[in-house]
Amino acid sequence: MKLFTNTFYSDKRTDLFALFISQNPRLCLPGAYFGMITMHSWMFLASYEHIRREALTRWSIINLLHLGARAFDSLPGEVVQTASFVVKTQQTEAGLVSCVRLLDGRSEVEKENAFLDANKNVNSPLRFSILAGALSQISGSPIAYWLSEKSCALFSGTSFSALGDTKRGLQPGNVPLFVRCWWEVALDKFERDATTRSEARQSKKRWFKFDSGGAYRRWFGNNLSVVDWENHGGRIKAGRNPIVPSEHLYFEPGFVWSKVATGLPSFRLHDGGVINGDASPCLFPANFSMGYLAVLNSVCSSHFLSALSPTLNFQVSDILKIPVCPRPNAAIRSADLAVSLARADWDNFETSWDFRDLPLLRPKLKAPTLEASWTHWEAHCTAAIRRMQELETENNRLFIAAYGLDGELQPEVPEAQITLARAEARRDLAAFLSYAVGCMMGRYSPDHPGLILANAGDSLREFLEKVGKPLTELTFAPDEDGIIPVLDGEWFEDDIVARTRDFLRATFGEANLRENLRFIEDSLGKDLRKYFLNDFYKAHLQTYKKRPIYWLVQSPKKGFSALIYLHRYTKDTMNLVLNRYLRDYQTKLRNRLAHVTELQVTASTAKAKTEARKEADK
Repeated sequence: MKLFTNTFYSDKRTDLFALFISQNPRLCLPGAYFGMITMHSWMFLASYEHIRREALTRWSIINLLHLGARAFDSLPGEVVQTASFVVKTQQTEAGLVSCVRLLDGRSEVEKENAFLDANKNVNSPLRFSILAGALSQISGSPIAYWLSEKSCALFSGTSFSALGDTKRGLQPGNVPLFVRCWWEVALDKFERDATTRSEARQSKKRWFKFDSGGAYRRWFGNNLSVVDWENHGGRIKAGRNPIVPSEHLYFEPGFVWSKVATGLPSFRLHDGGVINGDASPCLFPANFSMGYLAVLNSVCSSHFLSALSPTLNFQVSDILKIPVCPRPNAAIRSADLAVSLARADWDNFETSWDFRDLPLLRPKLKAPTLEASWTHWEAHCTAAIRRMQELETENNRLFIAAYGLDGELQPEVPEAQITLARAEARRDLAAFLSYAVGCMMGRYSPDHPGLILANAGDSLREFLEKVGKPLTELTFAPDEDGIIPVLDGEWFEDDIVARTRDFLRATFGEANLRENLRFIEDSLGKDLRKYFLNDFYKAHLQTYKKRPIYWLVQSPKKGFSALIYLHRYTKDTMNLVLNRYLRDYQTKLRNRLAHVTELQVTASTAKAKTEARKEADK
């Protein structure tokens, strides 16, 4: 079959259904009709453009049902996106394409009923009609039947391709070797300040900021990765199959997006000093202006991309085709404010390389109790979301007017589309405990903003040098050896629950300790010790993308557990775990067992004897 199609149909070969779409008109008499049900990909993907061109300029699409997924219940598990259409093998005088959109139905019956209703109602929102000539104006001629003729005409003007370079990113080949999460590498080998290629080389550092896509997020964020770019990527270039395109643009500022998305497109400021990866293509305008980010994050951009890339795979070629309009000055100001809001929001969390302190402990949010502080944080988050909603709505309004699409698009932005953090007590209190553990390890301190101990083999001495205070003057002192036991009782002075209470005393005072512990446990939905035993490390793995900075040392049956810190690990760490904690713990257990065994005989009440037996069994 492959040899046959390559030989006789090489100009139309994409796959078998596409070949049949091309062949059917040649098997029909002039003016005849044929109908097909196929996957819907021919309507949009670049590889089928030749079919669409013929359909719009030589034939006539009489009607089309855009069925989407789950249109055939008789096929178990069927989720293929399909379309049903009738084509006339000559052009009609009107040149009108009539379509019914049935993407939202969840079953064959729902789609059938929706179609029958739309067929009766000429004003149904599921019905669309558009001239074939209008669709031909869109680059690539996608069958974007939901666009107006005015929207289609905009594609005939200037596009983003005229604004500067829009490039794919670096593919380093061996990704696990050359790309890390930024917290995995030593801080003194991570360059955070270089903004040009020459500064990067002069820094003599190994790891540099790397943008590698990420979830739906607008304006700023998703900065989690670093790449080995020492000596202009010498190791990468010497490796297997690297792709290093447009190296002259590395470290230049621009606007980045995630190539593969799960919903609406989202664009972010790409700071100078970052290398973009293949999952994050980037626009590098010749004349840098935040106005470009404003239009990319507007409803107009999403409107155009719904035609250019309805498969949610936003390639460089798709962005280049977006029509350009004048950039209102007000939109530039809105984009600046939106980026500031999004940057501050991103930096509120430990996973930002610019994280400085925990919001709940900042002077403007901190109150006498943890619960009152969280209430302030909740109000802060709500206000930020409302402000961002106002900015994005105004941005939409400006560009709808600039493109002349009033009445076709609506400026309002649903709150669900705002990509800022929401206050959530359980998650926020888990973050508080994570920060507390960071302070125990010496990674953070209430006395100094940002990272402190984050280099291989760091110790208490380096901590005191960086904080600039003697041990006796610290608000909260880190653990001496960077080993925190996580056990079912308070067997050691530096037990994780005991140290958490110390942290609460240091940050909120002794008077409110009981109230603060109650709020933490109410928010977590469980006892604090049970949380540390069962949930803390799972949450840590999730937060840090399965690249933990605290490692869990645990016995096979989980009777002994301790946390150690990646950046304080030395050749002596495991010996300390063994001799200072595990063997001491075993001795304490034997002594306790001997005591409760004796109580089973000597206790004065049956209840006390039963309790002693249960503890002995445990």
